[in-house]
Amino acid sequence: MFTRRSKALAVAALAVLASSAARAQPLASVTYNRALPASSVTFSATQMGAPIKGRFKRVIAQIDFQPADLARSHVSVAVQSASVDAGSAQTNALLTGADWLAAKADPQARFVSSSFAPDGPGRYWLSGVFSAKGHSQPLRVLVTTHPAGADLVMDASFSLDRTSFGLGAGSWADTSVVAAAIPVQVHLVVAPQ
Repeated sequence: MFTRRSKALAVAALAVLASSAARAQPLASVTYNRALPASSVTFSATQMGAPIKGRFKRVIAQIDFQPADLARSHVSVAVQSASVDAGSAQTNALLTGADWLAAKADPQARFVSSSFAPDGPGRYWLSGVFSAKGHSQPLRVLVTTHPAGADLVMDASFSLDRTSFGLGAGSWADTSVVAAAIPVQVHLVVAPQ
């Protein structure tokens, strides 16, 4: 027989379970569409065997992510080329110049998705086009997601071949000076509608 105390504990336990289920449900039914300031795009490179790290201070993301309706989901992420920060004013000036990002001629590097495909819980293959410095190439990346309170975190890592985008012209074209592969990390924190 249930005592008054055990009934109260059972009701409290059910309330906690219902609350947990309610918190888990939004991932399947909510539309995430507002990128928060915690979002970032970082990169690394290897120059003469030494690692160089950098980031873009201005990231613009347009998101319409519906885990329950991937066909209607869409992601567009752009970085302002002039906002690059690789640790020194001299390096930043070099990277925004004509040999690298050509920030005046092409102020943004961007990725625009064309499709999502599921790859297990919280994992999606995202296909689309990456454009930089007047060059465009198809890109397919694995995106992992996890909830952060009411928000959603979307992370992706991929490697760009800088030579495909004309990044590093002139004396910088030599891949023994700066390696061709540029690893990129995208971290989006997205709020629900």
